[in-house]
Amino acid sequence: MPRHDPVLSHTFRLLTCAQPEQVWGSLLCPERSPRYLHGLSVRTSWEPGAPVQLELTGFPALQGQVLRIEPPHLLSLTVEDAGSGSCTYLTWTLRRSDERTVVRLLVEEAPASGTSEDELEDVWLPVLDRLGELLRDEMG
Repeated sequence: MPRHDPVLSHTFRLLTCAQPEQVWGSLLCPERSPRYLHGLSVRTSWEPGAPVQLELTGFPALQGQVLRIEPPHLLSLTVEDAGSGSCTYLTWTLRRSDERTVVRLLVEEAPASGTSEDELEDVWLPVLDRLGELLRDEMG
């Protein structure tokens, strides 16, 4: 019988000319997050243990929690879907590489949610693509 990992995990990457502080600002800004995060506005105090709300006009907010934050290099949080009972762990890491920034997003999700690797890509690849577009627009 094949062994299945208890958590589905996938890392997405983006290379941008933006500085880590610019990327960091976009990740934490509730006015910018809807432009790359499927219309969701992220609201929290950004302190470890603080509650997170991802709000979309006309829909109930998704809840989560800030797990770890090390500005401007590491941000880890959870997002819980009350409807399905699933919990997604998101870890953003930013690393300077020459005059660019490597943005990594590690997405970990319980397979009980029924999510496949293809579905993770369908959700999260556009997020990184739109984040890259936002950063290019801001740099002019």
